[in-house]
Amino acid sequence: MIRDKRDIIVTTPKSEIQISADEAKECLENGGGYYSRKLGKNRPKGLKSGSKIYYVEDGYIRGFGLVASVVMKEHKCEYTNRNWGEGWYAIIPACSWKWIKPIPMRGFQGFRYADDLEIEVVGDWEDSKPEVKVE
Repeated sequence: MIRDKRDIIVTTPKSEIQISADEAKECLENGGGYYSRKLGKNRPKGLKSGSKIYYVEDGYIRGFGLVASVVMKEHKCEYTNRNWGEGWYAIIPACSWKWIKPIPMRGFQGFRYADDLEIEVVGDWEDSKPEVKVE
């Protein structure tokens, strides 16, 4: 089956988790903003405006943002001032973020396709990150 639009899963490295949380806090304080995700030298097939990018953090898929655009450029983060270099980037409006009921998944490098992922949305960008309930 050929898909027109595809969703992907990426991992937030442990070393970046607090930076991501601080960046999200700043977006909330400013009433909005954008996140960007470097995808590397190769653009994932079918990733386009309206695709979802799910994020794995600390062993769970925690949520997703909706892609506004995918661009090839050199990028410098406005929040950290870090130069991420040239590559494909997904641009995600902060207000599109949705928290989901956490789904266990080990972190990994790169990306994976997530076209048929079954999720339960439990909050949006203005809500706190849901806690993981250990059963």
